[in-house]
Amino acid sequence: MAAYEEGLRRFHESLAQARPAGFISSATYRTGGGYSDWYLVENSAALDPLNEAAVAGRIRPVHDAVAHVATDFAGKLYMLVAGQPEGQAFETRFSKPAGTSYRDLYGRLEPWTMLDGVSLWRRMMVLGPPPEFCLLSPTELDLPAEMKPEVLSRELL
Repeated sequence: MAAYEEGLRRFHESLAQARPAGFISSATYRTGGGYSDWYLVENSAALDPLNEAAVAGRIRPVHDAVAHVATDFAGKLYMLVAGQPEGQAFETRFSKPAGTSYRDLYGRLEPWTMLDGVSLWRRMMVLGPPPEFCLLSPTELDLPAEMKPEVLSRELL
């Protein structure tokens, strides 16, 4: 795993140097037995240049080295709803309770989203597997059971 993780670090460094249009930053986190890649972009229009840059030129060999080892891919496209995008230590994935409007959910989450270092992310366009939401935070958050929270610790590679 050390070689795989080093390859991931090199890949993110290469992307940062290439600076595709709309790209802000990227990182991989080790999360409870798996990995979670995060790519922060200005908007969804930045996805095509990012995708092209990831497999082009001098980045391609670095990409291919880690891609051949990776398994069980699953991706999600998240939009930042509240807070600041920072590299927090915990990722709490959860679902919106049935019958709850987004407005009501955001109101219910304010005790958490108003905390320093907490950011709320919402999956867009039903891309990727459930759950629909993710809170990133510096400490573990205790959400109501009806939201079916799954708390993962995360460590930046």
